[in-house]
Amino acid sequence: MHPNQVAKPFHREGWVYEEKVDGWRMLAVKADGDVRLISRNGLDHSRRFPELVKDLIALKPETFILDGEVAVYDKALISRFEWLRARPKDEPATLPV
Repeated sequence: MHPNQVAKPFHREGWVYEEKVDGWRMLAVKADGDVRLISRNGLDHSRRFPELVKDLIALKPETFILDGEVAVYDKALISRFEWLRARPKDEPATLPV
């Protein structure tokens, strides 16, 4: 499902909504003491986000797969997609076996 843009959020009993985040959907795969951030088109974004990789490596489970959105926010808490693109280039994904 894809979100729809509206002028303002609504509140209705029994309904929930989520804010649209301008980011990249990725899988974080941890195995063998390493973490890879893999996009849905199969690129490895780990070099773009070394601070995120470091934090994920520090998590207790030795292996996991997380599905989420990587986003960068400004001081007004607005997600800034263009800031994601200002990172180093991507590489083809190499998943641990």
